[in-house]
Amino acid sequence: MKKVVIITGASRGFGELIAKKFQKENFQVIATMRNIDSSPSLKKLDNIDIKKLDVTVKSDIKNVIDFTIMKYNRIDVLINNAGYGAMGFLEEASEEEIKYQYDVNFFGLINCIKGVLPQMRKQKDGVIINISSIAGRVGLPFTSLYNSSKFAVEGLTECLHYELSLFGIDIKTVAPGSFRTGFHDSIIYTEKEKIDDLNEIRTKLKTGIKAGIKEGPPFPFNYGNNNNVSEFVYQCAIKKKKITNFVGRDTKIINFFIKIFGKGLFFKIIKRIWFSKILSGKKNND
Repeated sequence: MKKVVIITGASRGFGELIAKKFQKENFQVIATMRNIDSSPSLKKLDNIDIKKLDVTVKSDIKNVIDFTIMKYNRIDVLINNAGYGAMGFLEEASEEEIKYQYDVNFFGLINCIKGVLPQMRKQKDGVIINISSIAGRVGLPFTSLYNSSKFAVEGLTECLHYELSLFGIDIKTVAPGSFRTGFHDSIIYTEKEKIDDLNEIRTKLKTGIKAGIKEGPPFPFNYGNNNNVSEFVYQCAIKKKKITNFVGRDTKIINFFIKIFGKGLFFKIIKRIWFSKILSGKKNND
């Protein structure tokens, strides 16, 4: 009998690659996405059911889980991959923008977990993998909403590890660093409550972010190989791993640096690099 995996946000990027990896390994894949026509390459593959799922809509979550249990009578793995990044000044973020970032990255993830737990407890077995980010380990400039949502995912996963272990359910995070995926295309700048005296800095900020995305991380970080992430996620599904798992050269360098020198020095370096670009030589206090 094939094992069954549900993957959220499977239309592109890591989600699509993860779906293809599990399909190749003979899993029955439930690939979910907001628009079921957004990944034509998945439609061509066997062992894949493509289902509509907006993680902010509870009825969508219920429909996918009901479909999966009715058709396959089991859920072996849940991969919470759906998410996006909100960037900008917190001061300019509207309540709607703040809520939506958390609805997608955190509360939607919670509702997906709650949805699969009854079946996994019945099976006395199951694996839940929450796709996090290096942004869930250390704060980065101008991403307070995205970063904090990923910190929340890391904290939630650590806590759930205790209670779910009572039922034979394994839960962990996979935190990628910098990779070329569709993530950058989904960035939303939180500026619905614009403040006039931030106009100049905001413009420079957005220019700096776009240039950084185009240029990519500097040596020795560089962009990672996307297939390494899908392979790593698959290994996390079939083998015991740590609760928090980092993937990507930059994540290893950052974690090693913080371990040796602490976050304080890391913050100073990041501020010097970013603010020299954004603020055109204006002096900043560390």
